[in-house]
Amino acid sequence: MQIISFKYTKADGSISNRVLAVMVKPNTMFEGIDISELEVADQVVFAEDMNAAYSEYLAKLEEIKQNHDVKHNYRRFDPVKMSEIVNEEI
Repeated sequence: MQIISFKYTKADGSISNRVLAVMVKPNTMFEGIDISELEVADQVVFAEDMNAAYSEYLAKLEEIKQNHDVKHNYRRFDPVKMSEIVNEEI
C-alpha cells in the first residue's frame, strides 16, 4: 500500500501535516478490464461476479476502518496544494 506524508495548504492558508493511505491517485483516464471479446451474456455474468467481489471488498474495508477507528476519515487532497511529499510502499 502506498503511504504518503505531506504538508497541505488549504484555500484559507492554513497548513497541516498529513499522512495518507492512498486509495485513489490523480488520473485523467478511464481504466478497467476490456470485456469486448465476451458474448453479451458472459459480459453480464462477468459484471455480476465483479459486483459481488467488489461488495465483499468494500465490506472488508469498512471492517478494517472500524477496527482502527478511522471509519469517517476519508479525505481528498488537491495535489497542487501538497508540498514536502514523502512516498512509502508498505
